[in-house]
Amino acid sequence: MKQLTVPTAFEMGEYYSNDQIHYALEVANLGGIRPKLNSQNQLDFIVLITSAEEDRKATRNPYADRIEGNVLTYTGAGLKGEQGVSGVNKRLLEQVNNPVPILGFVKEAVNQYKFIGFLFLLRHYEDYQLDNEGAMRKVLVFEFQIVPEVQEVSVGKFGDIFTPIYKRLKDEVTDEDTKIETTTMISKTSTEIESLKDVEMLKARLMTVDPYHFEIVVSNLISHVGFSDVKVTKKSGDDGVDVNALLKNPVSIDLRYSFQVKRWKHSVGRNEVANLRGSMNLNNQGVIIATSHFTESAIREAGSENKTPINLVGIKELYSVIKATDFEIEKHLI
Repeated sequence: MKQLTVPTAFEMGEYYSNDQIHYALEVANLGGIRPKLNSQNQLDFIVLITSAEEDRKATRNPYADRIEGNVLTYTGAGLKGEQGVSGVNKRLLEQVNNPVPILGFVKEAVNQYKFIGFLFLLRHYEDYQLDNEGAMRKVLVFEFQIVPEVQEVSVGKFGDIFTPIYKRLKDEVTDEDTKIETTTMISKTSTEIESLKDVEMLKARLMTVDPYHFEIVVSNLISHVGFSDVKVTKKSGDDGVDVNALLKNPVSIDLRYSFQVKRWKHSVGRNEVANLRGSMNLNNQGVIIATSHFTESAIREAGSENKTPINLVGIKELYSVIKATDFEIEKHLI
């Protein structure tokens, strides 16, 4: 039997077993959120474990975690029923006001957990998602920035390493960056819940589509609603223009539009709005179409005075357009 090696440090990009994490960090050996309390029964740090779900297209985990760039979108604990600010979910929120280190691991294979670094909580909000039995429920969604600059962290030194990083990131993030357009979810009627279920099913379907294919699907929708000369730009992987189109008007000048398409799980922020505006040709109108939410800072930037306005179309608005125009989206997703 192979002897267990208990690590004294965790290196970015390296793989560890569940037992190595359990014994080295003295946290629980089950669960996605594993708090570690100190001798005064106060929170010392948290281990957060997610799965490489973006590689599984056929079946979506109800937790719906996803890493996009340097952002991890993580749904709180609880496979069934409505989630609340309690238990281990509440522990994650302690980082809002205190530099609590959160160590991120991604389970990529059986008993193989890759260390991805410290996690900084960008924002959290209530949302609606489908549970593992297909029922709608209220959940807590956490969006973390993955901190890449620390390549190795020694056990017992997490606070010393993370605290200055935490303070720097706190200074860089504005209050509007931490909130989305629907931060507070109000109670819904049964009819509204069913409508949200349709929205969530559309979102889940779109998240399985290749990002470039999604741009083509959106370009087809743009043509369907009345635009002409619709052209998808070349694959570039940047934050520039994805689709260009022309909107003809019989009583005024024709308008050219620049579209940016975001097949994202995490929220679209101010930088994406500013980047699109900077990539647009003179006199073009701008639109961002996303499968997620927009932050309040993105909304403010989109409507800034003395700047070209940017129209923001989130997943709910996208669903409404598809439904109102009878766009047969499944034919275009094949």
